[in-house]
Amino acid sequence: MKNKFSFFIGVFGWLLFIAYLAYDYNEHKQNLFQHLLSTNSFSEYFLHFLILITPLGSTLTAYMINDRKKLLDKTQRSEKHLEHAANEWKTTFDSMPYGVMLIDNEYKIVRTNKYISDLYKIPIKELISQKCYQALHKKGSPVEDCPLEKSIKTQKAETYEYFNSVFNKYLKITVTPVFGEGRDPIAFVHLIIDNTEVKQQENKLIDSRNAFFNMLKDTDNAHNELKELHQDLIIAFANAIDAKSHWTEGHSIGVARYAVTIAKEMGINETEIDVLNTAALLHDIGKIGTFDGILDKKGTLTEEEYGQIMKHPVQGEKILKPIKGLNNVVSIIRSHHEKVDGKGYPDNLTGEKIPLLSKILCVADSFDSMVSERPYRPSVSKKDAISEIKRCSGTQFDPKVVETLLNLVEKEKI
Repeated sequence: MKNKFSFFIGVFGWLLFIAYLAYDYNEHKQNLFQHLLSTNSFSEYFLHFLILITPLGSTLTAYMINDRKKLLDKTQRSEKHLEHAANEWKTTFDSMPYGVMLIDNEYKIVRTNKYISDLYKIPIKELISQKCYQALHKKGSPVEDCPLEKSIKTQKAETYEYFNSVFNKYLKITVTPVFGEGRDPIAFVHLIIDNTEVKQQENKLIDSRNAFFNMLKDTDNAHNELKELHQDLIIAFANAIDAKSHWTEGHSIGVARYAVTIAKEMGINETEIDVLNTAALLHDIGKIGTFDGILDKKGTLTEEEYGQIMKHPVQGEKILKPIKGLNNVVSIIRSHHEKVDGKGYPDNLTGEKIPLLSKILCVADSFDSMVSERPYRPSVSKKDAISEIKRCSGTQFDPKVVETLLNLVEKEKI
């Protein structure tokens, strides 16, 4: 027992017991135990009973006090850990090189970062709970062509670009709905990106460092609000990655939705589904270092350009590997372009050597890409996309995953 008070309680009980035995022995000598077990009155019997159980009672009390102290210390450490993690979230959120807001269905700003505050010269505290069109545009209703208003109606990602004469900047605004367990959006991620240099044809890379991931640590039994903020930031960053090209806007969220639906149908447990969801949202993080000209190229890629694209799974692994809290998604992201016949990349893995979650992500990624427009081809119908996936079952795709996707399409769940 490390607690001094609990140690004192335990020792005191035993000393009291020994002292009474010594006293009783001095009084009754050889008749000590006979005296202890024979009483003349109920009060004397009760006294002897208390004396006999005193060591046991004091010892149990000491252990209870000691365990309570341990629990209290553990609780205090947990509170400090949560406070530290929350501060790291805020620091990272504020350091993002994009304007990010989380807005509810009533246009109220729920969260925002320092970029927005600096851009509009409004303190963050004044922005929170205000309607976005009132705080940012000084209007009594949504502005014309408001992407948030459109996203609320369409429940899809909406983009709006315009020249802001006040800031002398071309701004690209992307609004993406965030879905909960129901069918309706629970909030909207509002990204504001300074697109001035792109408009001026300077092809400057978006330098989005992974510093904000450093605080994604193991927060076992973390507070629900912290978990929600974790998910909000990952979704926000996934949208920021997709916003590098208007062809891929909403791609990561679409892939995550398909992947999770397939995994649930296959009976995968909730813990692995959460891991898969995070991996799907971040699967293209390696493209953050890919030139925009390659991603937006309308013609056939050269061998060198395709080689750059093929590096993104490994680049994604390098970005996320230092982050302890994301170690479980690294191998999934690295292997999401492997093929079951061994002709994929980067490691030419075959069959069972490819992680199951990577196989699911591969099918979901391919399906979403096929039914979406790309600079080098128009989108295809769901029917044609399914036909192509069936054709590649057993070579590019895992047959069990393909079978699950077909069942979901037949049930109209996809």
